[in-house]
Amino acid sequence: MTTRLELRTAVRRRLEDTGATPLWDDGTLNDFLAEAVRRYGTRVPAERTAAVAVSGGATSVPVTPALQATQVIRVLDPDGDVVPRLARTMSDGIGAPGQAWRWWGGTLRLAATPVAGNWTVEYLDGRSLPADDVTAVEIVSGDEEIVILMAAAMALRRRAVEDAKRGLSRGGDAVTVAADRFYAEAERRLAARLRRARGGFVEQ
Repeated sequence: MTTRLELRTAVRRRLEDTGATPLWDDGTLNDFLAEAVRRYGTRVPAERTAAVAVSGGATSVPVTPALQATQVIRVLDPDGDVVPRLARTMSDGIGAPGQAWRWWGGTLRLAATPVAGNWTVEYLDGRSLPADDVTAVEIVSGDEEIVILMAAAMALRRRAVEDAKRGLSRGGDAVTVAADRFYAEAERRLAARLRRARGGFVEQ
């Protein structure tokens, strides 16, 4: 379990900002961490499930939370069987499907009269930083350094802008180089992580 406090401490170590009078305050680093987690979540979305109570005869069922069609990965019926996504030809009235689903306006649309019970929608979602220092941050184990590097790079970029405003161009240039190095390392780690994920994925 990794907390916001642990991530912020790691970012300070990366920035060599662990002295008695740190350059970056906690609130500022929390903001950078929040953005880093958000960006990480767009590349490595969280896998979630939503339970949907379907009554007999209902072929259009609103789902909470409201989801976009691109987020939905799979739909399972009350027996845990995977229900296929409705093919376009079938949704256009061509063919004679059995049970299938499509998504429209945050609503699960079923092609045939469903089995009543609790259906399951599996979907991908973004990630966010907790508002406290004790709740576990939703990061895949082993990916913490990606978020740390991103947040540290953001901090250095902000510092470079401030240096440039004060006319400290040479110092700003050095800070920008360090920020770019952190970003590049974060991207390298993220690309390696995504290659592993694709290599181990088996579609059902």
